[in-house]
Amino acid sequence: MLPKGRRLAIDYGDARVGVAISDFAAILASPYMTLSNKEAISKLINLIHEDEIKVVYLGLPLNLSGASSESAAKAMEFGRQLKSELAGEVVIHLVDERLSTRSAAAKVSKVGGDIGKGRIDQISAAEILEFALQIEKSKGKLAGDELSI
Repeated sequence: MLPKGRRLAIDYGDARVGVAISDFAAILASPYMTLSNKEAISKLINLIHEDEIKVVYLGLPLNLSGASSESAAKAMEFGRQLKSELAGEVVIHLVDERLSTRSAAAKVSKVGGDIGKGRIDQISAAEILEFALQIEKSKGKLAGDELSI
């Protein structure tokens, strides 16, 4: 059975962390904020507590072939740090995000204008969350594999 409550998605990057959040019913994914890499863990912990997040989805940037990458290793280390700080309060699941940034940039270019890299990071996180919510709805289980420490 799926846990009831809000979901959060993270698009981890070397400089910035894009964040998206769902409604309580876990139906809609919305871009939420962009954090600097240095402040991300503490801000995410506060956000998870304040907004009563039940599940965190962390984008895993695999190579197009599906192989792991240096970016994937960095994202997993970030996820492990977050999980350690949360001490089991929420589950963190890894979600393949190979094309989320490209998809987000394409959406932005259709609308026109220059909204900045930070907003693209948020939209990428929303893409990750939308994908995860679709899996939840279709399969009745959380998307991806749970992050282990």
